[in-house]
Order: sequence, then structure tokens, then C-alpha cells
Amino acid sequence: MLVSDQKHHSDGHPVVPLPAKSHCAWKTRAYPVPTPTRSGFRWKASALRGLPRWMGGCSIASPATLIVPALYNFLPGESIAMGWFNEIDALTTIRQRIIHSSKLTGWDVFTFHTLHNLDHYFDSTIAAVRETWVKEGNLSLDAMVETRRLFGKPYDYHRVQPRLIENLVFQSSLLEWLSHRAVDVPLRFQVMGTALLSALVWSGALPFASAVKAGLKIGERWDKSLDAMTGAETLDDRGWGRFEIVRKLVEGRSNVSLAVAREDLPRFGAPVRPFWYCAHANEQPILIETARDAAAALETMNIASWSAAMPRATDDSVRGWLVSPLHPMARACRWSFSNYLLATPGAVTLFLDHIACIARAPVMMIEQPHREVTRVVGLGAHPRA
Repeated sequence: MLVSDQKHHSDGHPVVPLPAKSHCAWKTRAYPVPTPTRSGFRWKASALRGLPRWMGGCSIASPATLIVPALYNFLPGESIAMGWFNEIDALTTIRQRIIHSSKLTGWDVFTFHTLHNLDHYFDSTIAAVRETWVKEGNLSLDAMVETRRLFGKPYDYHRVQPRLIENLVFQSSLLEWLSHRAVDVPLRFQVMGTALLSALVWSGALPFASAVKAGLKIGERWDKSLDAMTGAETLDDRGWGRFEIVRKLVEGRSNVSLAVAREDLPRFGAPVRPFWYCAHANEQPILIETARDAAAALETMNIASWSAAMPRATDDSVRGWLVSPLHPMARACRWSFSNYLLATPGAVTLFLDHIACIARAPVMMIEQPHREVTRVVGLGAHPRA
């Protein structure tokens, strides 16, 4: 990803490029779709099962912890390119939430997510899904036009407000899809920063519509703050300046802190399903079990959580990361036996079959009743079993 034709001051800081020279925000690239093999998963699962024996410890008994970063995907069109739309169960939830959010916002997440996709290989897939959904009435033509009007510039993909809604739609859908698939596997989710909105929807503490409205308010406030940081006068200069700030933040090359305002926070209840949460990567996770826990956590949300810094885990039981392969945070998953990217339905299925099940409680064997040993002692009789 790049912003073209950047110039620099003598002190080394980049100058926001002029609109006439800033015609490109993304590199044209192919999105690699991960194709994990069963043999690889089985080999790594076998090695993971053997780790406690090598270390002289006991077998793994704690639930498998899954890290859920503040942002799931990194580039435009990436969630579709990664193959989630090939899974009918995930597609159903994603499609319904796109429709629901469109009625609340006036624009649709699908068009925003795919508007600046530069991989021509996936253009036909995106066009086919769009055409099907338009014919079925799942995509509003008016909403599509409004999306292009609002976010037609290349730098608009890093507008905070639509990115929060995009992430909420995909992330909450994938959390529910994964939980549905893992009913017999003990999983423990640890969410970061703005992923808290998705986790509250998944946990049943917050209605999806309320989460969308909160995301719109928070995102609008943060966008205005970022515009003020650029110090630019024209609309395009502010857009490119905001794009550059967010890009550096997501890549972990800068620190930006923007907190939430209490009046922007939604009303919610107690989570039905508890989860772990940390506002920043360097903070110790806390367990969200009650409405009071959720209220305190919401007030700590900060755009700084979009950084790719590695988070702490509750213990050593981290097994997977619900993040796309192109996200900078995916680098943490390459050199560990226990860290896996849950980037596609196929990868999730293999993960549940060979990795997460390591944490499953052992099945209690029903012991066969022993044969009752009797002794018959009588006159002239020998003892017998």
C-alpha cells in the first residue's frame, strides 16, 4: 500500500501530496487465498500435543484463546477475496447485516468494501455477487450510488466512520459463525479496542442496530479530529492527510490517541457470553462478564487500538487469530506452533478439527464392570471363580 508522489520536508516528515499528483492510494496486487493442508495441520497439532511432554508439564486443559484484533481486514475487498463469501453460513449473516446497516446509514458496506479493490482477478466475483444481490433486492441501487458519492476518492477507504461499520459487519458475523461451528470446542475470545463493539453484539449485550449507531457517532468524531490534525485547507488535502495518518497507525509506524465521548456510547445489557478485552496491546486483558464491566470497557476504547502492536494474552493458551493474512498483525502467526490465522472457512474447519480440539476436555471412558469373583465353598467342592 502506498500514497504516490510523496515529497518530504528537510526534517524528513512527509508532505501531504496534492490532489493532482495523488491519483493512487493502493498498489495493484493479488490477494493470496490461504489453502492450508490437512497434513500440515495434523503435523503441527501433533507437535503441539507433544509440547507439554517435552517441557515436563501436564497436558493442555485450558480453553483455546482466540485473539480478535480491532480491525479484521487491511485492504479494500480483502474479506471477499479471502473466501468468506464462499461459505454459505457466514454469507447469510454477513448479507443480513449489510442490509440492516444500509437501512441505518443510507450507504452499503459491500460497495464501500469493494469500491477500491485493485485485484482484477476478483472483479468478476465481486460483480457476480453484486448483480445477484441487486436482483434479489439485498442491495439497494440508491445505497450503492450514495456509497460511491460519499467514498469515491481512493483515500476514503481510511475514513474512520465507514471502516468502523465495515469492521462491525464482518467481525460480528465471523464471531457468530465461528461460535456456531465450535459448539463442542471450548473457545475463549480476547478482543482488542474497537472490536469491543463486535464482541458486545456477539455476546448478546448490544443490539446490532445500536452498535451501528454508536459506530457512526464515534467514527464521525474521530474523523473530524483527524481532519484537524492534518491542518490542510482543501477537502482532498485533508483526505490524503487523514489517509496517511491512519495508514501509519494501522502499520504500527505512529501513535495516535483519540478517545470516545460518553454521549456517543450506546445502551446495553449484561453479556450472555463472557469474553476477555484489552483496550491497547500493552494492557493486561480483563474479563467482561457484567454490564458494569462492559460500561467501563467502552469508555476505554481508543483509535490507538488500530495499531498492529502485539497484544498480551491471558496465559499461554493462544491458538488462533481472527485476522486476515494481509493485516500487519498476521506476522505474529508465522513462527509459532499454536498461532493460526482463521482467515477462511477452510482454515477455520481445519483449526477446529486439529488445533482447538486440543483444549477439549478428555472424554470420560465408561469402565466396563469387572466380573464379579465369587467363591463357592462347600463340602467336597473346590474354590472357583
